[in-house]
Amino acid sequence: MGRRSRLKLALLVVSAFTAIVPLHSLLAEESRTESSWTDLPDDQSEDASRATLFEKYEVPAYNPNAPETKNETLAIPTDFAFPRDAREDRLKGSKPRVDSIFGIDISHYTSPDLDMTLLKQKEVKFIYIKATQGVSSKDKLFKKFWADAGNLPASIAIPRGAYHFLSSASDASGKAQANAFVDYLNLHGGLKAGDLPPVVDLEWDVAKGNPDRWVGHSADEIVAKTLECLKQIEARTGRRPIIYTAKAWFSSNTVPLSRVGEFKDYPIWIADYNPKRKFDETPAVLPGSTTAIWQFTDRAKISGISTAGFDSSIFYGTNAKFRQTFGLN
Repeated sequence: MGRRSRLKLALLVVSAFTAIVPLHSLLAEESRTESSWTDLPDDQSEDASRATLFEKYEVPAYNPNAPETKNETLAIPTDFAFPRDAREDRLKGSKPRVDSIFGIDISHYTSPDLDMTLLKQKEVKFIYIKATQGVSSKDKLFKKFWADAGNLPASIAIPRGAYHFLSSASDASGKAQANAFVDYLNLHGGLKAGDLPPVVDLEWDVAKGNPDRWVGHSADEIVAKTLECLKQIEARTGRRPIIYTAKAWFSSNTVPLSRVGEFKDYPIWIADYNPKRKFDETPAVLPGSTTAIWQFTDRAKISGISTAGFDSSIFYGTNAKFRQTFGLN
């Protein structure tokens, strides 16, 4: 075989192979190892400041001490605890809850001793785990938590998912962040059948002395970066991502609510801790969007597992609807 023929054959082989597995995905995976990412320091993560931010932007709309609401019992109580409140609705005389599927999300702020073998019996039905932030930061407990959740026996297994915190840094494009997230996920086994869709966390990008580093970036830039990240994650994983965000984050300083429709192709995981909306079980929604999950607290307790608070969310619907919505069938 001549040199030209060998070259032609080699190109055909590469072309056929990359039609199945994108070449950029292969190169990225081969060039990055665990040491390519650095652990998130506490002051770089959004988690430490989220409760404070929600208290500032969300909760003041409702005054629980006002006379007209003083005796109300919240449908989702402020002291929500698994498994009790996931099984029964206090507002309706402790009647069994129906079409309500609860889950939690965790990160390096969660104790590494979390016993996932107990979650299902405590009525925790799904779990999201923080993986990465920006292009070079990882959650130091993702590797452990992802493996722990993935190795649960079928009888006590719950769907797991991974999320990426979108950085506002000008030198971190949406595509580069998506690749960093998927590379790190793939380094630890990637997405399996039965895993939840990936999530992009779009909210206050907090740093010491700066409550939101998105401020100062144009709405055009923020929308473009977010969509670029979402599209690249979908291209590489074959799964349509979910956007985690809060209605209170959208403003003239970031992205006006009038532009939310540009994210219409992606389900929303809405964060809303407002007690009044917990009473009505009607979370704030983004116009022109589809809400898939509602995160209603960062202080849920899990009896017999931990006294620390957990971010907790609810999906309204049957188990069959849950599996259909998140592509688990």
